[in-house]
Amino acid sequence: MTAGPILCERLRIPPFDPVVLKPTQWATAQQKAKLGNAILLFIALGMPAEKFTPALYNRLSNMFGFIAHYNRTGFAQTWFENAATRRDFLDQVARYPCWGDPTFVWSDVEKEIGKRVRENLLVEVWTSRAREEQVAREKVELARLQAKHGGTATSADAPVPTVQLGLL
Repeated sequence: MTAGPILCERLRIPPFDPVVLKPTQWATAQQKAKLGNAILLFIALGMPAEKFTPALYNRLSNMFGFIAHYNRTGFAQTWFENAATRRDFLDQVARYPCWGDPTFVWSDVEKEIGKRVRENLLVEVWTSRAREEQVAREKVELARLQAKHGGTATSADAPVPTVQLGLL
C-alpha cells in the first residue's frame, strides 16, 4: 500500500564541520558534528524506524522540542510510523525556533538541520506522500465496504447523502 521511502541525499551536503560548531560542557564540537551528520543521514534515508538507533533517540528526544515518549520504541511509533507522522516530525524540525546559546545547547545543529529540511521542501514532499497513503487506505476500505454491502459506486456516480430534518 505504501511507496518506498523518500530519499534526499543532498540534505547531507555539506556534512557538518566541527570547526563551525560550538562545544558545550557536555559535548565536543566533534560529537555535535558526528550526531548532526547521523541525523541528516537518517532523514535523508526517509527516516526508517529500523535505523532509529539509541544514539539518535537520545539526542533527538532532547532537540527540536521533542519529548522522550517513554522510550525509543514509543518515539519511533509516534514520529516514524507512516508518511503522515514523518511529515509531522519534519514539520516540527522545520518550524522549531532553536532557542538557546549553542555553547549550552545544540541550537547550532538544530538551526542547520531545520534550514536544510526547509530548503529541500521535505515537509511538502512528505505531505504529498501522506495524501497518497491516505487515498490508498481509503480505497482499500471502499473495496471492503463494497464487498460487504454490495454496490460499485464511485465518487463520480455516488449520490450525495442528504439529511431530511422534520418537525417532531
